[in-house]
Amino acid sequence: MTIPKLVDHEQSLTERIYHRLRREIITGRIPSRTRLVESTLAEEMQVSRTPVREALQKLTLEGLLLAMPRAGYMVAELSDEDIQDLFETRMDIEKIAGRRALEHIGESELDALAANLERMDRMLQSGMLQNLAEIDQEFHDIIYRASRSKTLYRICLNLSDHTLKFRIALSMPPGLARKTRDHHRNIYQALRQKDAHKLEKAIHNHLAEASDQIIILLKELRIEYPQPKE
Repeated sequence: MTIPKLVDHEQSLTERIYHRLRREIITGRIPSRTRLVESTLAEEMQVSRTPVREALQKLTLEGLLLAMPRAGYMVAELSDEDIQDLFETRMDIEKIAGRRALEHIGESELDALAANLERMDRMLQSGMLQNLAEIDQEFHDIIYRASRSKTLYRICLNLSDHTLKFRIALSMPPGLARKTRDHHRNIYQALRQKDAHKLEKAIHNHLAEASDQIIILLKELRIEYPQPKE
């Protein structure tokens, strides 16, 4: 694993390192159980150790890293119970955001959701699923913004980021990708029809299915690649 040198000068050095590492972890480029060493990261990024240490501590507080005494940090791997709790919390928050969006969403945003669904259809037809997580994220982001709540937007985005690393790290099979498309279509139709009950049910079904499937895929991955004994 090589972390590229930082070149963005608009943020503080600690913030730049934090955002870079956070993106690498969330997208799965730095996998779960990877050990991160402060001195090694500082050398690879060509920066001093202090901002790296501060960034790693911030990621630890966020739950993305585990501090290992005298051994650096390790990228956290959530248990099945943690994943279920994460998705259930996201489900509750997204239902609130969905209800807000139902009241405020405009025609241009509904059109953007429709265009997003068309992109996903084309991707499924081509069998090229590399950008599926990006399209999925975009769909939900439109709804978060339509809630017209900055607080809800930040909370939803944070929870979505935490679940995103699993969707990317675990290659989504085509069957699950099609289910995701169908769930998105149900959410879109509920928003278009201003049907609050249908919307809440669609959000619930979508995130419950995602949680169950990720836990299944993780169990299969643990069997194939068991964690080494210490």
